[in-house]
This record gives sequence, C-alpha cells and structure tokens, in this order.
Amino acid sequence: MTKVLINFDFPAATVLRLRENYPDLAFAFCNNKDEMLASIPDAEVLITFSCSKEVLEHAKALRWIQVLGAGVDALPLDYIKEQGLILTNGKGIHQSQMSEYAIWAMMSLARNTHLLYRNQMAKTWNNRVKQDELAGSTVGILGLGSIGMEIARKASTLGMHVIGVKKNPEKVPGVDAVYGNDKLDLLFSQSDYVINLLPHTPKTTKLIDKRLFNMMKNDACFINVGRGATVNEADMVHALQTGQIRAAVSDVFEEEPLPATSPLWDLENVIITPHICGISPQYAERAMAIIEHNLDAYVGRGTMINVVDLEEGY
Repeated sequence: MTKVLINFDFPAATVLRLRENYPDLAFAFCNNKDEMLASIPDAEVLITFSCSKEVLEHAKALRWIQVLGAGVDALPLDYIKEQGLILTNGKGIHQSQMSEYAIWAMMSLARNTHLLYRNQMAKTWNNRVKQDELAGSTVGILGLGSIGMEIARKASTLGMHVIGVKKNPEKVPGVDAVYGNDKLDLLFSQSDYVINLLPHTPKTTKLIDKRLFNMMKNDACFINVGRGATVNEADMVHALQTGQIRAAVSDVFEEEPLPATSPLWDLENVIITPHICGISPQYAERAMAIIEHNLDAYVGRGTMINVVDLEEGY
C-alpha cells in the first residue's frame, strides 16, 4: 500500500476524510524532524511545509512532495531535481488573505495609521496628520500570479490604477498595464504603492535595491509580502531613513525573526508584521482542495496542478 506521510496538524475530520476518500493509501503523520526521519524511508508521498536535504536522503521510496506553502526556496531544489522527484506547491491558498493584507497595508499608509497609533499611545491629539485616499492612486504589483491578480481586482474596485510585472506580459483583468521583467524601472517610477510578491530565486535575490528605490517617488510607499531575500534590506532602510520613499509595510525580512538590532524597529515610517499575512482559519480547507486534486492525479484520476518548475524555482 502506498504510504503518504503528512507533516501538518490537520483536524481529525480532515484526516478521516482522507482515509475514507483514499482507502488504498496509507496515511501516516509526523510532528517533528525526528518523527519525519523515522517515517520517511518507505513513504512515496510527503505533504509538508518544508524539509531538509538530510530528511530527503532517508526517503528511499519518495516520488512526490506536496508543499503546503507557495514558496519553495527553503527546500533543497537541486537535490529534488537530481532525484527526479515531483514537487507541487500551495499556490492559490493565500489569494484571499494576502490580497486583503495588501489592501489593508495601502489603506493604513494612505491614512498614516502608524503615526496616528503612535499619537494614541502618547495620548496626543493631532488632527494635522496627513490623510489621503486610494482612489486615483497607482499601485504597481510585482508578480501577477493568483495573489497579484486578486490584489489587482480589489484595488481596481477601489478606483486605483493598477500596473504590474509578469514574466510573460499579457493582458490581466483589472490591470491597466502589464510589463515584462525588463520594465521594473517603469513600474517603480510610476507607482504610488509598490507591492512585492516575487518568489525568492537566484535571479531575484536582492533584486529590489537602491537603484529601484531611487526610481520611486518621494511620497511613494513599498509593501513586501513576497520574500525578504528579494529585497536589499540595507538599501530599503536607507531609502526610508533619507526620505527617498515615504513609508513601508513589511511582513517578510532577510532574517526571521527580525533581529532586535535591526534599524527597521526604530523607524517611524515603517509598519512591521511577523510573517503572518498568509495565515487564515481557512488554510487547512484550502490546502485540502489542492491535496485532494493532486492525490487524485497521483492515483491516476487527472493531472496534477501547481507543479513547480525546478529550473525556475517556482
């Protein structure tokens, strides 16, 4: 019987559903690295957020890894490719909650909520804090995948102009202009809000740097919900300290947890959140839709979705 090893705490009802719907598969569960090492040697399928090369070296029967997140940069991709394993991700799970986070971030920056909150804590009544609105402003979205397209849809209904970058430029609903990867300068220079959704790959490491921050308007804002490693954090700090850009919201960082020594903590024009924009009470149910589709494909009923291109890294 094919063994499926799951490294995720699914609700009991979900586990029962898996066992009822796939009686020919043997489901096993692990909660930590030691349990994974003990259980993986005879597993054909691994469902997890991440795993190390050390773990995979013990996986003698493994054929397919289903990752529950969208990003796969933490996995040993070269080894997975070398072993000829199938890798699928959780693209689509984060569409609703991360698009809402992005809209919240822009609204917060437009209303200078971070300054108002500091005034509240200091018991200071200051009605001269600048207030703005999103309608009529331009948002530039780096990465028009499922999350980016949902941000575009929601932003356009708020009356925003939407531009974006896509590897293969093509018309996207709700997006006024779609640029290729070679047109980052245009997006950064035209946007009032830049939202980074880029995956971390060798090509995107510290891609967003001083040169691009210098392209931005002085009253523009930067929002990072992609990967911390895609941004040169020192350059972002400098842009914020010098007023090259007005403010930033960041949920991801080069090093996590963000060290107490980071200057970002002390900047009044920064909103920091601890890598939580993808969290949702609906996460497990949305993950199940992808898992069940791909389990069906694995047993011969259809074609897998969200197959990762191991050359591109996403």
